[in-house]
Parts: sequence; C-alpha cells; structure tokens
Amino acid sequence: MNHFIRKCFYFLPFLSLIIFFSCITEFQKEQPPVIVNTPLQSVYILKDENNRYENIRSRSLRSHVSEIKDILDRGYVVFAMHIEDHKPFFYKEEITGELIGLDVELAYAVANRMGVKAVFNRNNASFDDVITAVINGQADIALSKLSLTVRRAELVRFTNPYVTFKQALLVNRLEYAKIGTENQLSDFIKNFYGSIGVMADSLYQNYALDNFPNADIKTFKSWDDAVNALLKGDLLAVYHDEGEILMVDAKRKDTSVFLKPILLGDKRDHLAMAVAAGSPLLQEWLNVFLDEYLLQNGKDFYPAFFIERHFGDNR
Repeated sequence: MNHFIRKCFYFLPFLSLIIFFSCITEFQKEQPPVIVNTPLQSVYILKDENNRYENIRSRSLRSHVSEIKDILDRGYVVFAMHIEDHKPFFYKEEITGELIGLDVELAYAVANRMGVKAVFNRNNASFDDVITAVINGQADIALSKLSLTVRRAELVRFTNPYVTFKQALLVNRLEYAKIGTENQLSDFIKNFYGSIGVMADSLYQNYALDNFPNADIKTFKSWDDAVNALLKGDLLAVYHDEGEILMVDAKRKDTSVFLKPILLGDKRDHLAMAVAAGSPLLQEWLNVFLDEYLLQNGKDFYPAFFIERHFGDNR
C-alpha cells in the first residue's frame, strides 16, 4: 500500500500538468474571435453616433473659454483636410463614396467626445492651405496627415503627435548593384551621392536638400511619378516617410524583388493636429483626449497595422 502511494506521488506533477494544459485548451476554445471592423464599418459606427448630435447646441457653460464655447454653442466642429484623397488617412471608399480613413475616424472620435457634429472642410489645395484654414477661422482643427514642422509651429499650435513615422528611402536594387554591395549600403546612405526622387514643393524636398547634400535631387509632380521613375531605373532612390514606403509594397506586390526599403532611424516625421494660435485650451483639450484615445486604440496608429488594415485583403 505504501509503495502504491509513493508511486501516486511521483505521477502527481505530471497529472497536474495534463489537467492544466487541458484547461488552457478548453479556455482558448471558449474565447470569442477578435472582430476587427473594416475602415468603412468603423466610420459608419462613429458617424452613426455623431448623427445623434444633429441640431444640438448651447451645451456650453459660462465657465467655458470662448474657443470651446463657440464650438459647443454652434453645435459642430470643423476639420480642415486636403482636397485630394490620401489613403489611408482620408479618402472616399470606392463603392459608397463614404469619406473614411485614420484621420476621419479620429475626427469623429473628437467630435463625439465634444458632443457636436463633425464637419469636414476639404477646400484646401495644399497642406499649407490646411494650416491657413485654421489661421483664418475657416476650420477649428487641422487634421490632414499634417507633419509637425518648426515653420508651421510658428503659425499654429500643434497637439502631441498621434502618428510618428521614420523617414525612409526606397532604393532600386539593380541600380545600386552598379555602385556597391548590400553590405556597403548602410555606409553609402550616410554619404549618398546618387539621384533621389521627391515630390516637388514638399517637406521631403527640403529634407533631401538638408540630409543628402551630395545627392542629385529630382522633383516630381506626384509620389506615384517618382516611384514609376524609380522602377524604370531613372533614379537610384526615392525619399518619403515609412508609411508611403510601406504603401508602395502594399499596392505593388511585385516590386519587393526590385526595391529595397531603408528606414532612417535617426530621422522622424511626426503627424499632429493643429489649432489657431489663439486656442491654447482647445490644444490642451485635444492633448488630453489623445492621451486617453491612444491608450485605448494605440495599435491602430502603428504604420504597419493601419496600412495593412486599409490596403490588406480584409479592408
């Protein structure tokens, strides 16, 4: 009998492990699947909530400062956005024509927290015009894949960033092979002397002049034109933020063999909202809102995640 009891004690740890892992397996089976809404579904949910605030005004209190009181009294908040679509930040869905995207979802979330309607002002032909709309009082908030720069910060108040990109190069592998090997590429980038394509009159034209003084900077009317020139072998590289670089691979699945992305770890591009210089408390309200919102939805603002969400098979 004692011998039998001793044998049982030997097997107890193994029996416990079997029971433990069986419980984990059953627990995993019982968990409901994680449901990720498509961009269109997410906007419909947020827009449906926003529609409840139609014709609701005069929520303000005497203690509200004018910049917030004005929004609450009129019952809507105006967001300035670029006139052209910039997927995945703001663009019209192909079938419904609904305005969707990362910035659109964020705009509805801001408006819903305020308890007012969201209105979009897209009469802005350039990103500088987006800033001007806020300065001139044609919009309350600029939310338009807007890069935070020193020059712009002289004109408006920026919130804390909600997306941070690394700056990046996309290199034509075949053209670079004429110059050096893959092992030499990181050293070559530090003293880049080939041709780099950028969008004309963009921040990255200025960045290229500052960061690659020995390069031959070539400007293009559009980013797609620059990428097409890269694929033809007319350029050694193109220069933009990591989001745009990742989108090239997402939209053109056959290019990864010919093109190599290089992330510049010491250079950043911050995206933020902007308000008028005379609206410090609206700026602070948005910062507090962003702290809470990003805590709850932080994964949605990682470039690889939101690009896959808007360009992947489940969009």
